[in-house]
Amino acid sequence: MVLAALAAAAVGYDRRDRNHAAGDASERHVILVVSDGLRWQEVFRGADSLLVAEYATAQRRYWSPALDERRRALMPFVWSRLAAKGVLFGNRDAGSRVSVTNGLNFSYPGYNELLVGYADPRIDRNDYGPNPNVTVFEWLNRRAEFRGRVAVAGAWDAFADIFNRRRSGLPMHASRREPFDRVTHQAALRFLKQHRPRALFVAYVETDDHAHSGRYDRTLDAAHAVDSYLAALWNAVQSDARYRGRTTLIFTADHGRGGTATDWTSHGQDVAGAHEVFVAMIGPGVRPHGEWRGSTALTQSQVAATVAAALGLDYRRDVPRAAAAVIGATVPAR
Repeated sequence: MVLAALAAAAVGYDRRDRNHAAGDASERHVILVVSDGLRWQEVFRGADSLLVAEYATAQRRYWSPALDERRRALMPFVWSRLAAKGVLFGNRDAGSRVSVTNGLNFSYPGYNELLVGYADPRIDRNDYGPNPNVTVFEWLNRRAEFRGRVAVAGAWDAFADIFNRRRSGLPMHASRREPFDRVTHQAALRFLKQHRPRALFVAYVETDDHAHSGRYDRTLDAAHAVDSYLAALWNAVQSDARYRGRTTLIFTADHGRGGTATDWTSHGQDVAGAHEVFVAMIGPGVRPHGEWRGSTALTQSQVAATVAAALGLDYRRDVPRAAAAVIGATVPAR
């Protein structure tokens, strides 16, 4: 059985794979990960003392009076590996701001903005339907060197519309099959193993689901799980010669949430602070700056061009409406 499997794998080993078997030093890869509705407050501050107090188990797992200890307890990969070798934007306590520009501060408009590079006022509801705009992932897939090497995994049926599956033809997992995030994570790992994508999108949704339900303990657990998924994705690419040293990981959210004990469960255009998000990156083209401190203002709309720039491409050459890539954080466009 093992020999048969190896033989089958050999038959499926196409010319493109042979050309890249030893790895092409110029070939870059990118993984964009979104944790739906994850607040910057949890990423940079860790568990909120007021919200976690009523949950004894979560308090034991995630609370510490020391800032560094509690955020490491919640997101150990982010605050060990990513912070040490990458850069994190969006800690408003330190003067770093990343903002949504679409004005609506909920999912479909946010995903469109970060994937296309600009807000579209037509997209004003989550059931809008097929996206009239071309995402940076579809744009990549239209290029000869990326065709068939782009994939999408998200725990929400609407991703089929957000990425316009019929038009884009992207390989895609877009499903609310439980357990949502775990199933999506497994799909993402399968894509990495079987399709060898140069560009992969992954979206986890349970941080938003549990927050809407008002369960802060489960929201923290979901954020902690997302951190473990980030670590697993990073370990997977670092253990593969084709990806190791040539993959950029970008981590963000599609929108923020309220910043108080009464509105942290909500987001939208009428919720103060729901436009506040974060962006974190690690990879060969990312300067290892760690937590960005001092005055800086980025926008969600810069993510699309940053995805392309991580691959050495100038997205705005074809999409001039798109916001510029994050300067100094990615490889320069060629």
